[in-house]
Order: sequence, then structure tokens, then C-alpha cells
Amino acid sequence: MESPSSLNQSTFTTTAKSIFVSKTFWGAAFTAMAAIAPIVGTAVEQNKLTVDQTVKIVVILCGTGATLAGRVQAKDAVYTPEWAPGPNKPES
Repeated sequence: MESPSSLNQSTFTTTAKSIFVSKTFWGAAFTAMAAIAPIVGTAVEQNKLTVDQTVKIVVILCGTGATLAGRVQAKDAVYTPEWAPGPNKPES
């Protein structure tokens, strides 16, 4: 049986995977779509896309891009505090 510290250590072992398999990618993509859809819906109803709406879409896409770039460039595993769900800080 593995000790708790060895279980936490194995949580931090990483292997490469396609970005399209990443939960972070799909979470960011669906969040962006959910944020942009009402803006586009309003623009279609009004038959015009305002500058304000365009700026909102650009900001959403920039945030999504930053999230995905951070995911792709991440080198270190993350951990959560003891009281939160997810992997805890490994014992060193």
C-alpha cells in the first residue's frame, strides 16, 4: 500500500498530452463561447455589432488566449491547500 506522501508525489508526475484532451482547454473554450454568445445574440437582434460589443468580445478572447497559453507553457504542477479539493503540496 502506498503512503499518502507517495500518492501525492505520483499526482505530480506529468506526461505530455494533446491540448485538445486538456480539461483546461475545453473549460476555457466553453467559457468563452458562453460569454460571447449573448453579445452576438444581441448584435443579431439589433442587426449591428457596436464598438462596445466588439471590445467585450476581444477582451474575452484575450483572456481565453492567456489561459490557454499559460496551460501550454506550464512546467510545474500546481497544488491546493489541505482544506481544498485537489492534490496537496508534496512532502519534500
